[in-house]
Amino acid sequence: MSVLDRATFRRLVLLPPACLLLTSCMADGGAVGAVATGHFSARHQFPVVMISWCGDSPPAQIDLTAEDHGWRLSTTRDFPGHELEVDLAAPGEDWNITDTDGAATYRVVPASPDTEYTLGVTSAAALDSDTEHDIAALSFDTELLAADDGVYVGTDEGGEGTLMRAGEFPPEC
Repeated sequence: MSVLDRATFRRLVLLPPACLLLTSCMADGGAVGAVATGHFSARHQFPVVMISWCGDSPPAQIDLTAEDHGWRLSTTRDFPGHELEVDLAAPGEDWNITDTDGAATYRVVPASPDTEYTLGVTSAAALDSDTEHDIAALSFDTELLAADDGVYVGTDEGGEGTLMRAGEFPPEC
């Protein structure tokens, strides 16, 4: 092997770890999954959502919107790790809840089972750059969650949500 070939080979061998190191510092998408229970009562309440993020920037904001109303959940703390579960019906003290006008609200309830909602998750890093839903987004209605059993998953790439078994969440980054 010539000297030039050895130098090129060494650079190529070191390239993937260097790329991995650089990309691990950035917010790089993720997934959000709405738990479908397959039970009729799911029509009347919002689901538990599972959030998985890539990179080092955790979720800071969750938007849940329909055509005529919506809510924003803003975190009150940082979350460790790369996975989180949030019960949208009762998110707890880790979240402040406001409506789309910014007024405080204490209850998050679907208007009807067939109202389509868009759920968007934004990272802390994206809030500084005014980018919305960089972790993931998902559209669903509660009738759908009452009809199936599993997790409807949306990613940072958008598109239709896909149904998967709960044990398969989260998909790989």
